[in-house]
Amino acid sequence: MSTLLLLGSGETVIGRRAGLRDRLMARLRAGALDRELARGVAPESCGALTLRARTLIGPSARATLARQLRRVVSDARGGHVWLSRVSVRRPEVLDAADELDVLAARLAAPGPVDVRGVAQVQVLLTDGTGPLYFRGATDELRARVADALRRLEVLDQR
Repeated sequence: MSTLLLLGSGETVIGRRAGLRDRLMARLRAGALDRELARGVAPESCGALTLRARTLIGPSARATLARQLRRVVSDARGGHVWLSRVSVRRPEVLDAADELDVLAARLAAPGPVDVRGVAQVQVLLTDGTGPLYFRGATDELRARVADALRRLEVLDQR
């Protein structure tokens, strides 16, 4: 199946088919691409970013992220400790649980989202040095959640 990519810089936009290299880079560099998208790098700046952005804003990826957020909150409320993964900081998660629940609900809701917010959630969940996993980072966790919620909203570009 061939995927059309619209790539551009500035006022110039070109269309081309996604190649094997684009697909491999999107898969192999997913974490780095997520961080770039979270920082606001334009998805159309390269083929791998475009493909990764399409994956992140898809309903399946959004539902998975929403489930993961809900699981983090549920585990913190239930006091679960998982030995097979890095443990989140329970007190920080409990302090920000309401905000995390709102973020999960927004991700799971139908409708368009901005890829930057989705990428920010992905990074939040996967960055072992981030506020989900760092003692005393409740304020930073809340700030990141609020920023992701703001960034999820698709702004009218007219």
